[in-house]
Amino acid sequence: MHILDRVASVIRSHKLINDNDHLIVAVSGGADSLALLHILDGIDLPLKLVALYIDHGLRPQEIPNEKKIIEDSCLLLGIPFICRTVHVHDLVAQGKHSLEEAARIVRYRALEQVRQECGAKLIAVGHTADDQAEEFFIRLIRGSSSRGLSGMKPKRDNIIRPLLYETKERLIDFLSERGVRWCLDSSNLDRRFLRNRVRLDLLPMLEEKFNPALRKTILQSMDMLSEEDNFLEEQTLENYTACISLSESSTTDPKCSELVVNCQRFLETHPAIRRRIVEKTCWQIGIRPTYEQICTLISFIENGKNGGELHLADGVRATMQANQLRFARPLPEGVIRGSKQLAASINQSIPGPGEYTITEAQKQLILEELSIPTCQPTIGNELRVDRDKLSFPLLLRSSLPGEKFTPCGGPGSKKISRYFNDRKIPAKARPTWPVLLSEDKVVALVGLQLDDEFRISGNTSKILSIQWKNLPR
Repeated sequence: MHILDRVASVIRSHKLINDNDHLIVAVSGGADSLALLHILDGIDLPLKLVALYIDHGLRPQEIPNEKKIIEDSCLLLGIPFICRTVHVHDLVAQGKHSLEEAARIVRYRALEQVRQECGAKLIAVGHTADDQAEEFFIRLIRGSSSRGLSGMKPKRDNIIRPLLYETKERLIDFLSERGVRWCLDSSNLDRRFLRNRVRLDLLPMLEEKFNPALRKTILQSMDMLSEEDNFLEEQTLENYTACISLSESSTTDPKCSELVVNCQRFLETHPAIRRRIVEKTCWQIGIRPTYEQICTLISFIENGKNGGELHLADGVRATMQANQLRFARPLPEGVIRGSKQLAASINQSIPGPGEYTITEAQKQLILEELSIPTCQPTIGNELRVDRDKLSFPLLLRSSLPGEKFTPCGGPGSKKISRYFNDRKIPAKARPTWPVLLSEDKVVALVGLQLDDEFRISGNTSKILSIQWKNLPR
């Protein structure tokens, strides 16, 4: 089968491109990317192509020749040609990325920017079967899951790789048959880069001394890993839905979301699925966990104590609360270090029955006087006390360290902090879970429990209803 037919078959089987799609083709001037441009132009599929050259500013002496060779091909094929310059060293100077990684990041940013500017649907890149084999060893050396070792996919988001099953040798033969010139990138010989050491040293040594057909063997293994990964991903999605939920305070913005892991349900899953669920949870909230962090989080779910907290990247905190692990960013925007932000304390006078908005807690306090003959059943977490045993104004405030009250029907006084622990109230919620006082006496922990002194008795003639509700949306 001719290379044009093989690539067209890959495009159809993986549903990479539709008729009349608009594509940005990333062209560096090397054999792979120029072959991609000519193949996409030559296959029997109506497409709108734009060739894009990214100048990284790393090899200034080679750039004019690369541009000229690409421009010649574009003129021959009648394809528009765009050049863009990116600033790799600016990103390297931030100290977070290697030169190789920084070049990849700014390159894909530029590709996406041009795609949006041109109104294109897809970006086509020239990764080959040889790149796939190199990627296997790079990920193996750096440490990777089976998903990572399954390699690059023919399509991911709006990036397509139509040449992923073609070797560089076959692409060079294709260009030679057509008399198409290409460039040799001198940076591909620089052994400072891991990929070059894998390609120039490791793979040839393994092929010579261990297995001449090593690349074919690796690609077969990657195909099997990819199929198995697809199956595991289906299982992960099913269990993820059952284990993970969004808290009521979450939004569509990952930065503001709070993800909740049901620990009991999580521990019922297979260990292989657990790792993937934790990884997916971290991705969902906007961070990329390491293998060690995933293992730590799983151990925390298995053995973590209520109130325990782990600090993750980008200000994310994982907190254990009542058999739930909560992922959130409790710190002020832009702050990623330190302990969780203390909630604002409450201190508000309540002059009489009525409705009061407590902004610090994003709650509403509703006090209503009820007569015994017309008294209705309690509603939700409503508390009812003997109205005649208290006097207005009341005080609603955050509890104080060491403060005690006597839970209704309990054996005696108890520290409020201990009561919070017993009821598994999250630590971050306690400053805004207030007490209601009458003349310095605790009447109730609103929404939770009333003090025994203010309970309703046979002599009660009038009731005060205390409700603690979420603010209406």
